[in-house]
Amino acid sequence: MFTYIREKTVALGIEAAMKALNENGIVQERENQDRTDVTKEIQLCLDIEDPTAEPFISRCIVTDLKGLANYDHEFLDGTSDDAGWEYTYHALYSRFYDQLIAELRRNIHTRRACIALGQGDINFSADPPCLQMLMFNFVEGKLEMTILFRSNDGVKAFPMNIHAIEMLHQKVAAELELPVGPLHYIANNFHAYSKDFHTLESYCKVFETAPEKRRFASMEDLKPFL
Repeated sequence: MFTYIREKTVALGIEAAMKALNENGIVQERENQDRTDVTKEIQLCLDIEDPTAEPFISRCIVTDLKGLANYDHEFLDGTSDDAGWEYTYHALYSRFYDQLIAELRRNIHTRRACIALGQGDINFSADPPCLQMLMFNFVEGKLEMTILFRSNDGVKAFPMNIHAIEMLHQKVAAELELPVGPLHYIANNFHAYSKDFHTLESYCKVFETAPEKRRFASMEDLKPFL
């Protein structure tokens, strides 16, 4: 059963999703690449009503703001496409980016503005992409984005994933000169690895007890690193 969460902003959505995972996650054994592990997991459907609003950035990330900016550049600009990895998310989606924009320009009401990242044999390789689908819809005068993860690390990857994905959402909307609508973030398996259970619990305590300055950063804070 999916856990449904609706929040106003990205950073509030991050906190709510992590708390749901910590409180309601089912613990079970999983095969994770070359090892077996115990994970805590839920199925997540997270709606962000206004993804451009503050608070935008959660400080519960595995890096600093400079590291988050570097990740944004990897995802948006392909700065790691030549790093020798089997693939990057940017390399997978950018092949179809121009077609996506062209389709939305052709008919803003199209239902065909989608990019599938996990195509062909890559989904059955030793390292299949976690991010599977990017979809765009024009609803009530705004450009909405829906994304689908087959598997999503809810502690170390999620806060950076959702930030970079929302930056892509805003990039596409700006290119089409459209207002930014809601972000719909779906993770078929949203999980914490056993080694991160304590970190997840610590983050959830921060959400409950820390002042906002410690919990959040703004896009103004990030701008010097972009």
